[in-house]
Amino acid sequence: MKTRKEFLNSIQKAKLIVIKIGSARVSGEESKINDFLYDLVGDIRSLRDQGKEVILVSSGAIAQGKKLLVDQIGSASLPNGKTSLAEKQAFAAMGQNKLLNLYESFFSRVNIPIAQILFGRKDLNEENSFTNLKQTFRQLLGWGILPIVNENDSVSTEEINLGDNDILSAIVASIVGADLLLILTGVDGFLNGKEKIDLFTEITKETEALATGPSGPGTGGMFTKINAAKLLLPYGIKTGIVNGEKKHAISQFFETENFGTLVANHSLPHRVPNASEIQSHFFSFQTE
Repeated sequence: MKTRKEFLNSIQKAKLIVIKIGSARVSGEESKINDFLYDLVGDIRSLRDQGKEVILVSSGAIAQGKKLLVDQIGSASLPNGKTSLAEKQAFAAMGQNKLLNLYESFFSRVNIPIAQILFGRKDLNEENSFTNLKQTFRQLLGWGILPIVNENDSVSTEEINLGDNDILSAIVASIVGADLLLILTGVDGFLNGKEKIDLFTEITKETEALATGPSGPGTGGMFTKINAAKLLLPYGIKTGIVNGEKKHAISQFFETENFGTLVANHSLPHRVPNASEIQSHFFSFQTE
């Protein structure tokens, strides 16, 4: 039976890494957000100094937009009950610029220029669009610019329906042929009761049945995170699920053999899926 220790060397050799940030990491108390971002930019600066390329997939536009509206009109004026699709899209339209400005204010401190990429399913419908998107990622990385990706939430419902960008991050990892997807969440990894599972070499129905739904401001939860890993597994792309509330969680994953949960299988060779494979394979997943 494989152990995590056998994968540590290949993790450390990963050249292209996609990091997914959930809504909870960039919403809530300002001091907590600042502490997280301070660690994040330091860890990404360290990865880049090692010659690695990084892409960030970030949720949080909806949460940021809602906070903006509360600041302007007060929480008592917000509609009661479940937030409608139109309201979520309006929050996203308000919050996306604020979210990017927040990242800019931190990444500029470590001399990492950033760029925003917003896309949705329609951008992968045609081979030309897929190729253009892939080339845009490649050009930005070649220039030393950090792409920050989000769903185009103000005109699309996919981020809302596909688990707080968990599935979107898997799609990005597949488009660019990443070596590793690292998902930052609020728990120590995949938990079976109180026991953390260090390694999965396959994702079974039994595994999925143990995964839970969202518990914070996002729409994902462990169910969509483990399914994002499952979608990448056939292409030999590793997925790490780690506690983003821990200090320097990204660095810890690369340095500590049992930090978080790893989904990987050495018997599945690394390859990059084409546009039609992504359309049929990745977009077939839907949350409940």
